[in-house]
Amino acid sequence: YNEYKSYLSYGQPRTCYSKCDRMTDYAEEQANELEALESIYVNELEIISQDPIIFTIIIPCEIQDTEIGKEPKRFSVKLKFILPEEYPDVPPSVEFVESSEVDEDFQKTVLLELNKLAEEELGCVMVFTLVSEVQEKLNEWSDGVYEKKLKEKEEKDKTPVFHGTIVTKENFTEWKEKFILERNMKKVKVVTDKLTGKQIFMLKKDQGIDLSEEFIGELEEDVEVDESLFNEELEDIVVSDSD
Repeated sequence: YNEYKSYLSYGQPRTCYSKCDRMTDYAEEQANELEALESIYVNELEIISQDPIIFTIIIPCEIQDTEIGKEPKRFSVKLKFILPEEYPDVPPSVEFVESSEVDEDFQKTVLLELNKLAEEELGCVMVFTLVSEVQEKLNEWSDGVYEKKLKEKEEKDKTPVFHGTIVTKENFTEWKEKFILERNMKKVKVVTDKLTGKQIFMLKKDQGIDLSEEFIGELEEDVEVDESLFNEELEDIVVSDSD
């Protein structure tokens, strides 16, 4: 960076030249800038062509993980620069060539910002300035992604997790039938597995519950009636001679 800064200033405060008073030709100035960029972006810069000068620069970035102790997600974007013959009096062509992590909206927004910045920098070598601008935008974008994920995690931690069985038509019908059966069985207070004749009689008379075979059991076997259950009532009945 110091070499690049030194090159920009020509040993004195940075000066931008117009076409009329430029001291060096474009080719020499572009070559000097490219040499300075190579010393800064040793592993990130790749020269594609010398005439015209075309090169790419990789810009690294990372997104912090919301889990403490986990490594951040690292990614990079690659910018392609094409220097016109009259650069830096004419802005360079800049485009994203590798940027799978960031979306198209982000790319369009950044390129618009670069175009405005390049217009302000006309007459001065500007590649390092443009790359720094992209780096800053990437950092802001990655911070935004982290903040969004952190907020989502906090909201998720606040929401209780329900553990249960997914309700389907089949298991709901099964539950409903079981529920009705248990409710009715509680009403009649059945102790044995089958109802006695007296219990059935009393239910029909007092409770008004419609009992199906599902509730009183399958009546495939003969039902034995305990007559003693009715003895007390029968003893109190007086039959007249006329009857």
